[in-house]
Amino acid sequence: MVKEADGRRDNSRVDQPAIRPSPRTTQAEPQAVRPARPSLPSVPEMREPAFLDEARTMEVFLRTNEQTTSPSMTRAERALLLRMDGVHAGSVIAVDHLPCTVGRHPTNTLRIDEDSISRFHARISRDDQGFFVEDLESRNGTFVGGERSARHRLQDGAWLTFGTQVSFRFTVTDMREERLLRRLYESSTRDALTGAYNRSHFDERLRAEIAFASRHGTEASLVLLDIDHFKRVNDTYGHQAGDIVLKELVTTSQRSLRTEDVFARFGGEEFGVILRGINLRGATRLGERLRVALEQTSIVFEDKTIRATLSAGCASMLCCPSGASPDELVRVADRRLYLAKTGGRNRVISEG
Repeated sequence: MVKEADGRRDNSRVDQPAIRPSPRTTQAEPQAVRPARPSLPSVPEMREPAFLDEARTMEVFLRTNEQTTSPSMTRAERALLLRMDGVHAGSVIAVDHLPCTVGRHPTNTLRIDEDSISRFHARISRDDQGFFVEDLESRNGTFVGGERSARHRLQDGAWLTFGTQVSFRFTVTDMREERLLRRLYESSTRDALTGAYNRSHFDERLRAEIAFASRHGTEASLVLLDIDHFKRVNDTYGHQAGDIVLKELVTTSQRSLRTEDVFARFGGEEFGVILRGINLRGATRLGERLRVALEQTSIVFEDKTIRATLSAGCASMLCCPSGASPDELVRVADRRLYLAKTGGRNRVISEG
């Protein structure tokens, strides 16, 4: 059974054996006309991400094949919140501990740092009749299916909106479908070869981090990395060796990064690191650690040992006199990366 995004179930799609007409039937049976789906009230950011088309296709496949599983297998209920807006669209949050509180304050079960969210915004709980959401007298309200509500029973597939921008789809599922949704999110944000974040996610996170720093009066920095003479590695050892070098850079770099740092493949052999709350000096120190780590790493491919180095350019929001925009921050860091390349490579530049 396919679940609709507004919480209702579409019973016209129940998987049933196809009914074939008798050979003597001369006129096909009329198809049932499905009523038009009513439109939801206009609520900001309630459009579904494109990856959900793939999720629904896989969901239909999984449900269709459930009839072949053992009757002794039971469906383990898992309550999930699927993020539907912004840079985190597609992320999966398991509602494991109830009540689950939502808000900006760090003590909430689900912390959401967004201006329209109150410090203690809402609470998701469960009773004998199922799950429900309660608004905690928030400033901008809690919405279910586009309607503001103080307390509302949650049906599978319900749309939840906290404040003016943050939206989730509530679903009750099992571990298998939860794993599927998590894989879909990972595939939409990660580079397939290296496992680093992809360029699309990098661009979105950079905008979000600059906005966060501007709101809170904090700093944000960017480090752009480029592997030196990478074409020479491909020409000498082959493209498989080049892939190994790229993967090794990601593995080595991630050992020096915090959980909140965003390490992404910017393009080709170039990578970027977004640093929340770090000034230019801290970004430079990180760039130097990454440079030294790669320089001291012996990369083995077949029976050969490959040595690789990197160049880096660093920039912070204070390096952008015309305004700290994503494009300007990238432009400054890229200019300094170019200076590191032309200045002899295997170095980190944070000025100029």
